[in-house]
Amino acid sequence: MTETPISTNNSSARLLIIMGALWLVLAAALLFYQLSNPAKVEIKWETATEQETAGFFLYRSKTPDGEFEPINADKIIDSKGNPVSGASYTYIDANVIPGETYYYILEEVEYNLSRNRYEKDMFAYTVPRVSWWVVILTAGSIIIGLALLITGLKEDRSL
Repeated sequence: MTETPISTNNSSARLLIIMGALWLVLAAALLFYQLSNPAKVEIKWETATEQETAGFFLYRSKTPDGEFEPINADKIIDSKGNPVSGASYTYIDANVIPGETYYYILEEVEYNLSRNRYEKDMFAYTVPRVSWWVVILTAGSIIIGLALLITGLKEDRSL
């Protein structure tokens, strides 16, 4: 009884098939990441100085001239700056829907409870349906995975 040696070509075909499958698993993982990662809007602003500033409220609307609702009504964003220097702020609005456009206005609250609403500094943000980098990486992973898989299967059949 003679043993047939494993062909180098057969090993490389199997390796190509395994690598192709791993690239397709990566594509699936990227899609899962996108679907399980909730949409959010990161709002950033800076102040030059903060004279008597107690904190801030953020307001959101779906139209620029619509009714603006507070998105942090339950808790003021505390002031971090002082009269000599301001501060940088970041707030995450996680109560958004992919594909929708939102308009934001910042309101400063003073210690004497007066309020300054910065309507001229309103900004809009359209929440992307998917992240562009996930689309590019997923498409690239699928192309590479399929190319390796097909090449491996062709090599395996030709043996």
